[in-house]
Amino acid sequence: MLKNIYYTAIVLFTLIGSFSGCKKDLGNYDYQPINEVNFGGIEKSYTAEIGKPFVINPVLKFTKDENDTAQYTYEWYALTKDYSVLPKDQRKNLAKTKNLNVLITIASGQYQVFYNVTDKKTGITFTKSFDLQVSSEVYEGWMVLNDINGTARLDMVNQNLNVIKDVLKTTGSNLTLTGKPLDIYCYPWNPSTYGIYITTDKLTTKIDPETFSWKNTLAIAYEFASNVPSDLHVDFIKAADEEVSYVNTQGNYYYYFYTWSRDYSVPINIVRGENKVFPASPFIATVTSDYPAGAILFDKEKQRFVRHVNGESSCALMPDQPLFDYNKTGMDLVFMDNTSYNGGETFAILKNQLTSKYYLARINPGDGYKQNYYQEMLATDIDKAEQFAINPDFGYIFYNVGSKIYEYDMFNKTSKLMIDKGTDKISLIKFQQVFKQSTVGVSNKLVVCSYSLGSPTDSGKMELYKVPNLNADLSLTGAYTGFGKIVSVSYRERPKS
Repeated sequence: MLKNIYYTAIVLFTLIGSFSGCKKDLGNYDYQPINEVNFGGIEKSYTAEIGKPFVINPVLKFTKDENDTAQYTYEWYALTKDYSVLPKDQRKNLAKTKNLNVLITIASGQYQVFYNVTDKKTGITFTKSFDLQVSSEVYEGWMVLNDINGTARLDMVNQNLNVIKDVLKTTGSNLTLTGKPLDIYCYPWNPSTYGIYITTDKLTTKIDPETFSWKNTLAIAYEFASNVPSDLHVDFIKAADEEVSYVNTQGNYYYYFYTWSRDYSVPINIVRGENKVFPASPFIATVTSDYPAGAILFDKEKQRFVRHVNGESSCALMPDQPLFDYNKTGMDLVFMDNTSYNGGETFAILKNQLTSKYYLARINPGDGYKQNYYQEMLATDIDKAEQFAINPDFGYIFYNVGSKIYEYDMFNKTSKLMIDKGTDKISLIKFQQVFKQSTVGVSNKLVVCSYSLGSPTDSGKMELYKVPNLNADLSLTGAYTGFGKIVSVSYRERPKS
């Protein structure tokens, strides 16, 4: 209990010098005990949910005027522990009553709540504080974008592992999705606002990360410095780090960096010193070892890798390396992504159109773009692969051929059939990119989404698998049903205390 008790004392100083016979004034003061408050019935910490009642009935014991509660004023307020919030927005008043009985309307997050009881006669204030964790039904979890007969629907698997269908409708959002679903993407867009981006072929937009409400200024067009249509939709977003991202639209890449106030502006898929943009592959590998974080792109026309560094408005050529020529591969890029494997590597799969052979390249951007590996892939039915995903722990390459998912071991050069969905269709495989250390456990689970061709609107399933070492069988850790055809999933993170 914190007591803000103010006493007035008179201190007399006596100058002791050469004057003999001076007498100290010992004073004669009458100290009176003050009325104090002892708090009971209040725990050290609570959890509350947005939109739900939050009730505390404290037990107050006064050393004087024990039953005269009218002689006091009461105040409850919360201070956020999120220090990125502006000072003027850090305090949220809750109530001015003895008991607390309110509907929680403050944003999700961690707070310290203060309960002040002030004696009207003396003006003395007594304070009790406690921790409060505010969450919501949509506080954290998997955002799941579905195709329902050609239109988009956003669902969610929340932190309690409950499936919430049509989460925009459930939360009362004023955003109605139109068009074909393309992408859902979550990342820390800036220090104070988390980005949850929904993309259809009609619009790319954020939604409010706490309430899922919407206004037109959340459209991604408002993040462009250049003049773009207000209903702009991008093909996808890929963050390189917190507050650093790339978007791809109509074959061009644009760059955003909050710290430098760099909005998306001009295409960056142009090599410094050249006079035209190159046709960029839809695969991009972001690089977190640089500052600011950058990326590796692939020029489809000249079949070369290039790098985007230093937040520039153009790309640079790659340095010479011994295993293959970055600037003249003579092959097409089939897949590329960054991983945390081996301290942070880029995996690229290339195809030689003359020989129909596939090659795996591993690049270490943090070591001068060193080529750590380059060998032919002797993988089962690799020529029929539809999607790829790289396990960040062991570097296993997962790919699906129809309803079958294989795991390729680059060291043994063998493929092992891990999953066979039979007559079901696999719509997505991936490993989730994360930005918070507390969510790393999400990133190494293989996400497999599938559905029945006979009932694509309600047979969708999302499964999570743990990937063991030594090519051991996968272990199912979670399964969620009732979706449509799942097009895209992304995990909405929260920092943990």
